[in-house]
Amino acid sequence: MYLKALEIQGFKSFPDKTVLNFGEDITAIVGPNGSGKSNISDAIRWVMGEQNSRQLRGAKMEDVIFGGTEKRNQMGFAQVTLVIDNTEHIFPTREEAEVAVTRRYYRSGESEYYINKQSVRLKDVNELFMDTGMGREGYSIIGQGKIDEILSVKSGERREIFEEAAGISKYRHRKEESERKLERTEENLVRINDKIAELELQVEPLRVLEISVWLEQLQNLRTAKLKLESDTAQAKEACDQAQAALDEAYAQGERFTEEMRQNDVAADALRGQVTEAESAAGEESAAIAVLQTSVEHNNESLRRLEQELTSTDQRRENLQGQIDGQLARIADIDRDAAVLETALSELLSRAQALADSAKGAADEAEALRAQEAIAVAEAADGRAALSALQAGLDEAGQRRITVRQELSEAQRKLEESEKDAKTNRRALNDAREEAQAAENIIQGHSLRMDSRRQKAQSTQDAKQELTRQVNAQEDRIRLLTEMEKEYEGFNKAVRTVMQASERKALRGVRGPVANLMTTDKRYAVAIEIALGAGMQNVVVDREEDAKSAIAFLKQREGGRATFLPLTAIRGEELRERGVENEFGFVGVASRLVRFDPKYTQIFNSLLGKTVIAEDLDCGIAMARKYRNAFRIVTLDGQVINRGGSMTGGSVSRSALSAVRRARGEGRKVGMLKLNTVWPVPEKQIRAACEKAKRVIVPEMNVGEYKREVQRIAGYDKVEGFNSIGGAFPAPKAIYEKIVEVK
Repeated sequence: MYLKALEIQGFKSFPDKTVLNFGEDITAIVGPNGSGKSNISDAIRWVMGEQNSRQLRGAKMEDVIFGGTEKRNQMGFAQVTLVIDNTEHIFPTREEAEVAVTRRYYRSGESEYYINKQSVRLKDVNELFMDTGMGREGYSIIGQGKIDEILSVKSGERREIFEEAAGISKYRHRKEESERKLERTEENLVRINDKIAELELQVEPLRVLEISVWLEQLQNLRTAKLKLESDTAQAKEACDQAQAALDEAYAQGERFTEEMRQNDVAADALRGQVTEAESAAGEESAAIAVLQTSVEHNNESLRRLEQELTSTDQRRENLQGQIDGQLARIADIDRDAAVLETALSELLSRAQALADSAKGAADEAEALRAQEAIAVAEAADGRAALSALQAGLDEAGQRRITVRQELSEAQRKLEESEKDAKTNRRALNDAREEAQAAENIIQGHSLRMDSRRQKAQSTQDAKQELTRQVNAQEDRIRLLTEMEKEYEGFNKAVRTVMQASERKALRGVRGPVANLMTTDKRYAVAIEIALGAGMQNVVVDREEDAKSAIAFLKQREGGRATFLPLTAIRGEELRERGVENEFGFVGVASRLVRFDPKYTQIFNSLLGKTVIAEDLDCGIAMARKYRNAFRIVTLDGQVINRGGSMTGGSVSRSALSAVRRARGEGRKVGMLKLNTVWPVPEKQIRAACEKAKRVIVPEMNVGEYKREVQRIAGYDKVEGFNSIGGAFPAPKAIYEKIVEVK
């Protein structure tokens, strides 16, 4: 069994992915008319490489893609995969047990072929099925009327089927392909021989031109040698002056180095003073910590006194109650004493009267006197206890007032100490920052002096290198300028026309297209490839001027040239919408060149419908999307022509390109002439000498330098750090307050 499975998606009447697995018992596919039986055989024929749309019952290859219905959109591609059993190795070139052949076709016209999910060519698919009886020319698929067609065709056409069955069709195709390659090679050889013959005719004039150019260069070199000898003497004198200035600058550098050393000593003194200030600040911090401890102890004592006051108030209330009770008792005792006194008086009067007769009354009187004495003693004790309680209450109130006053004073001193400590810390930080700034300034000046010494040396080296480069550049510009004057790189016809125009033999000649435009270096290769032979087209004013130039070339046998009359040429730019938004789009070629506005129609005609792309991948994507409606040129010179053909490879640098680059270089350096070879380098060398004089000269003198360092680093302020009470009086005051609190 060879055929195992068929997977169809988007092919004709199969919009969804459909997989048909063929078992051993399947011998036929049956169904009503229009059910898609023939579409299955068409899918098998198509996946095996069929290229004739009529064999697939269609007008064009795009008809194999599902076209859509009223309820379903059309598909964008068709894909068929054919899985064949290869256990018996019917494909000798494949070692796999299964071979899956896939073909995918897009509406844009691109086809893709895969064998076991590896991209291959159509040629590889055809060679796979050769000599197996399968394939587009095989006999494995025989449709309606195919047998009658085989019997009715000529013997030569019937022979292909027999060759396929015999297994020799592969070699016949290879033979035919080799014969086609040989024919193309012979055609290429004929064209190459024609070009060699044409170039041989141009070799002799080029040799004469080369000899004349070398002779002229030799004369120019001799003239330049004399000029250089004179210029060398002047440069040597200027160099001696620069060396003297450099020596003077070195002497100044030594003086500045000494001053910097003195400044370093002063900076060390500043660092010592800062260290002393930091030590004083540390002592102040310790004193503040002791003060904070004392404040915390006072706060604890205050809380304890408040508790004692609270308990004293409670005791005072209790004592007040006791005092009130004692006072009430004393009042009762006083009343009892008064009553007893009255009774005693009565008894005494009675006793006086009855002294002799009332012995029992005398005893009773003695008892009453004893009770009176006890009551008087108790009253005295109550009054003493009341006085003691009142004295204790007064003492507690006075102590409470004293403690509150001490607490307020301690808090006030603490706030003053914290305020002074913050001031001292701020001043200390400012002093540190200013000292660091002074040190940074000194280091900066040291680095600047070293840098200026290096710049002086590099300037001297740059002067020599600049002299050498300018001389070489002038020689190159001189040679290429002469080549441009002789229209080197243009063909014979263009040179003849331009030389005749310079002699006023022809009128209305504007010049070659290559000389009428400029572009950025990035686009140079792409524009040159886009123009191609059009770079040598000659622009003229009118058709009559072109006619005169053609007659002149014909009369002189000067060759052939293309003329672009300004009054006749009409061009237009690209009209496709949305191209500028494509990925990799650089621009329309006519917009990437600079030219006089009067030549707009000329360059629109030559470049208006050419798009410049970043690379070949971006160009292919744009060509697919817009169906090769315009020409695309990449920045590295690869071309996708209208219609889909592609041209590319390595880019050769023609003589015309060399002259164009020379024109650009000449414009960049100001188009130096032979009689002004030296002024530019002499001016630059003198500027370099002046720079060598200036790089060591400081921006300020010594006095200004010292004042600047003192201003930035706060030298006048820091210099007063002789003691804690000097520049910072606050720490001393804080210390005295701490001692007072302690």
